[in-house]
Amino acid sequence: MKNSEAFVRRDIEFKTEDGTVLRGYLHAEPNVAAPCIVMAHGFGGIKEHIDHYAAAFAASGFTVIVYDHRGFGTSEGKLRLEVDPYVQMADWRDVITQATELPEVDAATGVGLWGSSFAGGLAMVIGANDPRVRCVVAQIPQVSGHLNSRQMFSVEQRAELERRLAADRRGRVAGEAPEMIPVFSSDPNTLCALPPIVEQDFIDFALQDSPSWSNEVTLRSVAHLLEFEPAGWMPHLAPKPLLMIVGRADTCTFPEVQLAAFESARHPKQVLVHEGGHFDTYTDHFEQSSEAATSWFLEHLRDGEEFPSMAAVPTAVVLGTH
Repeated sequence: MKNSEAFVRRDIEFKTEDGTVLRGYLHAEPNVAAPCIVMAHGFGGIKEHIDHYAAAFAASGFTVIVYDHRGFGTSEGKLRLEVDPYVQMADWRDVITQATELPEVDAATGVGLWGSSFAGGLAMVIGANDPRVRCVVAQIPQVSGHLNSRQMFSVEQRAELERRLAADRRGRVAGEAPEMIPVFSSDPNTLCALPPIVEQDFIDFALQDSPSWSNEVTLRSVAHLLEFEPAGWMPHLAPKPLLMIVGRADTCTFPEVQLAAFESARHPKQVLVHEGGHFDTYTDHFEQSSEAATSWFLEHLRDGEEFPSMAAVPTAVVLGTH
């Protein structure tokens, strides 16, 4: 596949099964059907936070779709700013369905998935279950809400969350508006969905060219975050190739949790560990992470190759090294 500087970005819409309109960007070379990468943003984010990755992949000749989850950014959604992994995965699969019908997409090649943070976990679960997915890149993924929660939140914070969640459930049943909580904060005294202190530089990055972004989610989103366990699906992803990108200093999705889960995945698989933290991936380690993902897609999402047969995969689990 040749590098392409001829791609253009245009707005695109997809309608989900229940009629909700998801809005995003299509990066593609006009009148060229190319292998497609479908991308989704992380917990509480929007498409602008990852659009620089989309442009990098498109420059290597891929057709790339990046969109806002329902309730976020420019996408519709009756309940705003709620992260629900099962709703988001269903929507992502609806986007894949419509993406494969676009003239800019070579549907016969299959689709590559790229997800970051919470969406990295979504991508692995979808990849393990959807036969249209050819390969997966999971960047700084959440693999275990339960294990992460024991490191993200103190005992006191977990107790406060439980109290507030119980009150929120009562309020919702009574018809009240959902309680909201900040996604992250630079103030260590503020309870937020992602408690590690975030440098102001990343908050500035998140706000840059992102007028539709709001630094909050529903409180119930935190319950969904802590209950979601993508690691259980990782042994079932093969024979679809998995690239996992990990930050050695990640205090949000935790490298030791990620690497332990990575061991359960079967080949083909590869892991890249950079020296930064969770949010550094998008900025200081963008070049390293985007180049690794591009190489993975170039290797495993090529024109004209047939899908590997699921029947050809041995039943034994083969552990890799990192």
